[in-house]
Amino acid sequence: MEPTLSSSLLQDIRHAFGQISGLPFPIYASDKTGAFLFANEQAVEFFMLDAGDDFSGFNIGTYYEDGKEREYILRQLQHVPPGGWHNNLTVRLKIHDEYRKIRFVTKPFRDEAGELCALLCIALSMSDIEWFAEFEKMMYAGFFETDKDLMLVDCNQNFAQVLNYASPAEIKGKSLGDFFWEPDKIARFYNDLNRHPHIENRQLKLRRKDGAMVVVKMSCIGIAGETENIARIKGTIHDVTFEIIQNDLPVGLFLVNTSQQGEEIISRANLTFAHIHGYDSPEEIFSKPIRQFHPNAAAYEAFKAELNKAAANNQPLLDYYMEIQDKQGKKRNVVANVRYVAEENQHLRVGAVYDVTDHVRGHTRTLEADFSSVLHTYIATINGLRDTLTMLIKAHGQDLQRDETHIDRAKAAAETVRCKKRLEELLADLSKIAEERNLDDANLARLPKLVQKLSTGDTAADKEKDNAALSRRILLEIRKCLDNLRPLNLPRELLRNLRSETDEMLRLTSMISLSISLDELNERIPDFYYFRDYLRRGEIVQQEFKSHNLVPIVLDAVRFLEEFAAIHRVNVVQQFNQRDNIPVLCHKNSLNRAFHNLLHNAIKYSWTKGQDRQPWVNVRMEKKGDVVEILIENWGVPIRREELESGSVFQFGKRGRESEDRGRSGTGIGLYDAQDVISKHGGTLRMTSEPTFGNLPEMYSNPFITRAYITLPVAK
Repeated sequence: MEPTLSSSLLQDIRHAFGQISGLPFPIYASDKTGAFLFANEQAVEFFMLDAGDDFSGFNIGTYYEDGKEREYILRQLQHVPPGGWHNNLTVRLKIHDEYRKIRFVTKPFRDEAGELCALLCIALSMSDIEWFAEFEKMMYAGFFETDKDLMLVDCNQNFAQVLNYASPAEIKGKSLGDFFWEPDKIARFYNDLNRHPHIENRQLKLRRKDGAMVVVKMSCIGIAGETENIARIKGTIHDVTFEIIQNDLPVGLFLVNTSQQGEEIISRANLTFAHIHGYDSPEEIFSKPIRQFHPNAAAYEAFKAELNKAAANNQPLLDYYMEIQDKQGKKRNVVANVRYVAEENQHLRVGAVYDVTDHVRGHTRTLEADFSSVLHTYIATINGLRDTLTMLIKAHGQDLQRDETHIDRAKAAAETVRCKKRLEELLADLSKIAEERNLDDANLARLPKLVQKLSTGDTAADKEKDNAALSRRILLEIRKCLDNLRPLNLPRELLRNLRSETDEMLRLTSMISLSISLDELNERIPDFYYFRDYLRRGEIVQQEFKSHNLVPIVLDAVRFLEEFAAIHRVNVVQQFNQRDNIPVLCHKNSLNRAFHNLLHNAIKYSWTKGQDRQPWVNVRMEKKGDVVEILIENWGVPIRREELESGSVFQFGKRGRESEDRGRSGTGIGLYDAQDVISKHGGTLRMTSEPTFGNLPEMYSNPFITRAYITLPVAK
C-alpha cells in the first residue's frame, strides 16, 4: 500500500531515519495508520518482518492486543512540540506468540495542517523492573498486569509466590477475579478503578492455590483513553497477612536486644504490646529499657534467671506469670512466653505476653464475693457468740461487773487469791484428819500438789488468759480428786467446803476467761466488718459520686468505733464543729470505709503503757479554700522511717515491723485501701511518725506520735 504522504515529508522522514538507523536498536518509521515505511535490520528481526525494502504490507497496529491502546498513544503524541521526541511511552506487544515489553522513543511528524501523520520510533526492550517503573518504591511487591477483561497478561515471581504458585507461567491467562476470596467484590473493584484510575493500599482478601486466604494491600493504575473505559491495569500487591495477625492478635509481641551500652531495650513491638504497657503506639515504646516495666530490680532478675535456666536446656520460657507496671505506674498481671534468638549470644530475644489483669481481677472478684458471703455469715455467728458470752457473764458474774458488758477482772483476780487461800486452809485440815486416821490415798497425796500449781497472782495482760485457762484445768482435776474421796468416810462438811471453794474458783477463772474472750471478739469484730466491706467494695466509678457533707461521714466512723475505743480505754477527741457543712463529691460508703480504717488503726495502735492519763486519738477537720484537711493522730506504736520513705506501709498486704506489738492483728490492706479510695476522690493521704520525749528516731521501743494527713477537694 502506497503511503499517503507528500514527497517532501517522506524525504524528511527518510533523512531522519538514515541518521539513526545505524544505532544498535530496532528503529522503524510508520505512517499514522501504522503501516511501516522504513525499518533497520534490528527492527526486521525484532518484528519478524520479511527482508526487503518494501514493508508497506506490515502494520505496527497488528502487534497491539487492543487497537484503542495505540489510539491512546497517538493522542499523547499530539502534544509533543514540533521536532521533539517523546521517551515515556510503554506498551506490551505480541509478536507471534511472544509478549514483549517495549518503551518507545518517538518523534512525531506533522503535515502542513499540523496533524500527526507519521512516526519515527526506537523500540527498546524493557526488563520487569523497568516495566513497573511506576511502582519503583514498592519493588519488593508482587507486580501484575491485566487486560480490559481483568485477565492476567503478566506478573512477576513475587506475585505468583504470594498466591502460592511456582512461577508466573502458571498464573498468566487467569482472571483476577478468580483470586478474590469474595468473588462478588471484583465488580466493585473494577467500577472503583474506572471512577478513580489510581487505587492505593486497598486491603483485599485473595485465595491462594492451596485454598488458603491471604490478605494483601493492592495498589494499581488503570490505563485508558480520555473518554473510554480502562484498557489495561498495572498494579502491585504485598502480603500483609502477618501484619494483620501481629497488630490484631490480642497478644503483645516484642523483640528485645542489647544496646551498645549493654542496656536491654525494646526494638520492635506490636500495638497490643504498646497498649499493655500504657502507650498509644509501638513507636512510643521503641528503645525503652525493658527493665523499667518490672516493678523492681529483684523481679526483673528473677525473670532473667528463669529465662536463662530455660535457655540452658535449649527451651523457651513458657507461661511465666509476672507483674509489670505500665507507663503510669499501674500494676498489671501478664503471662510471658519468651526465648533467645539462636546464634545471638543471648543479646536478642523474642516473645509474647498476654494481659491477664482483668481475668485475674474477675477471679479475684468471684473469690471476694464468695468469701464476703462466708464472712458475713461468720460475723453473724460471732455476734451471736458475743451476745451469749455477755449473757453468761451477766448471769454468773453479777458481783464482778464493772459495767453492762464488762467485769472487773482485777476484782475477780483478788477474789481468786482469797479462794485459793481458803482452799489451802481447808486442805490443811483435810490432811491432818487423814494423818490421824492413817489414811493412805493417791488423791489425798495429789491435792496439795495441784493447789500449789494454781496461778492466781500474775495478772499481766499477756498472761491473764493463759493463767485462767491453766487454773481451770487444775481446778477440774481438784474437783475430780474430791469426788474420789467420798468413799473414805471423811467429814462431809469439810469436803463440801472444799468443793464449794473449788467451784467458786472455777466460776471466777471462767468469768475472767469469758471476759477476755469477749474483749477479743469486740476487738476483732471491727476488723471483720471492715474486711467484709472491703470485699464488697466493687469498683468506684465517677458516675456514682454525689455531693455529701463530710462531717457526718467522719462522725459515723467515730461512732461505729466507740465500743472498740472503750475496750482499749482510748479517748477519741473530735476537734471540729459537728454542725459544719463541708460538701465533698464522693462515693459515701467507700469514703466512710477509708476513715473507719484510719481511725481503727489509730485506736488499735495507741499505747497505754506508762501513761498517767487515758490514751487519746485526735481528729481534726478544717476547710481551707478549695480543699478540706483532716488530721488523725495518736500516741503509740511507731512506723519505721524506712517504711514511710519507701511507701511500703501503703503496699497491699504489707504490715509495719512494729505493728505486731502486743500481738495486734491486722490484714495489711487497710492503708492500701484508704490511700486508693482517697486518691480516687482526687485527694491525698500522707503519713508521719515522730518520736516523743526527746528520744532518738531509731528508738522504736518508745512511743511515737503518728499522724495521717488527708486532703479532699471541696465540692463546688
